Amino acid sequence: MRKTNKGFTLVELVVVIAIIGVLAAILVPSMLTYVRKARLKTANGNAKTAYNALAEYASDAQIQGTPASKAVKNGKGNVKDLAKSGCEGVVREILFDNSSESGYAAWGFSADIGDNGGIFAQWARSDADDVFGQYPDPIQWSYVKKGKTITTTFVKGGKAST
Repeated sequence: MRKTNKGFTLVELVVVIAIIGVLAAILVPSMLTYVRKARLKTANGNAKTAYNALAEYASDAQIQGTPASKAVKNGKGNVKDLAKSGCEGVVREILFDNSSESGYAAWGFSADIGDNGGIFAQWARSDADDVFGQYPDPIQWSYVKKGKTITTTFVKGGKAST
């Protein structure tokens, strides 16, 4: 009587585990890149949302006779803790009241933007987050991908530079 063994040999199992290990070593870094790209796009999108709200607020103020540079005062903070009036109220209303992840925002009016100055907005999940977005002049993935240092005046207000 002949006995037949069913199953895999130890060598076959080791080869399969090695192949899975190599694939995982290739896949994990690329997945982390996709996650960071998505976070950057979200941050830039939230900064643009805040910018649009501030631009509308400044436009309404100009119609009433207040210059945009006086209407849009520099500010920053955790969006959920912002006051409910003025620029802070506009940013809170658009980001906190409409989103489960309100984050940390900075905004203001800068003479460095455009010919006569303009409004800027920045957003991050927290004030210590390494990925943040801004508008206008959103941060591009090529800066992050090449390992360039992005210095920003996120806390002080202003444009990011490379």
